[in-house]
Amino acid sequence: MASPLEDQLISLFAANREGSYGTQRARSSALKGVARMIHEKFGLQKWANLGEKHVAHVIERLKVDDTGKRSIESRLSHLRWLVRKIGKANLVPRDNAALGIEPGPRKTRAGKTIPDERFREIVAAVADPRLKLALHLGRYLGMRFREAMLFRPERDLDGERVWIKRGTKGGRPRYVWLHNDRQRDVITQVRALVGGGDATLTPREAATFEAWRQHCYHEFRKAGLSRKTNALYHDLRRTWACERMDYLVLHGRSRDQAAEVVARELGHSRTEILEWYLADRGEAPAAA
Repeated sequence: MASPLEDQLISLFAANREGSYGTQRARSSALKGVARMIHEKFGLQKWANLGEKHVAHVIERLKVDDTGKRSIESRLSHLRWLVRKIGKANLVPRDNAALGIEPGPRKTRAGKTIPDERFREIVAAVADPRLKLALHLGRYLGMRFREAMLFRPERDLDGERVWIKRGTKGGRPRYVWLHNDRQRDVITQVRALVGGGDATLTPREAATFEAWRQHCYHEFRKAGLSRKTNALYHDLRRTWACERMDYLVLHGRSRDQAAEVVARELGHSRTEILEWYLADRGEAPAAA
């Protein structure tokens, strides 16, 4: 029989359908487990009464039950989602290190970037101008592929800020500050190609976005952007993150301050995730 906390999760999930279906399923499973832990130990009836002792108990249980491969990081991410939704975000620190939890192994190709010469070779091998510009949006604005393909240059540019609203991970909008003319030139080229209004790099005649994505990645692989060539689209995002960090440090930010900015511009709430983008590189900033 489900506990009262589990029953309350049903309406909470129904009102907050954020993320992919897979993310929603994982969130549901993780938080139902949290609900059972708390109800069995304390008999808590309402999430509104959640307190520090309840959260501390859950975290200790998660540490004991951790199976490795970032399982505890994933569960804590879902727990942070819950406490935000019930208006008690401060119950769980944003940084896992504050909980005595070291980052686990990730599948993010830590520190992998694409040198400019290699990037130019890949772009030159792509025929479709839409795909060329999608590569540029990843490289110079840190956009994921879906974000780049759904970016609306007419609507999503606000002065020196570029809003990334559509296709974001978890449905959370964010913005990126422009800091060089290369970025502005890319946006100008995208606007010139697609036009105004809601127009994006995804052509209107595409049957579905998934069909268009499959076509794009087929073309990227032919151009040398694949696991076989040790270069992925997401590596462009890492390259931008490193460049952005260098720029901010060169212009007076401390490393920690720069990391806060770049993590937010990437769409991550925790700076420790950024460390995987910056891994295995020197700290001396390069010229912007």
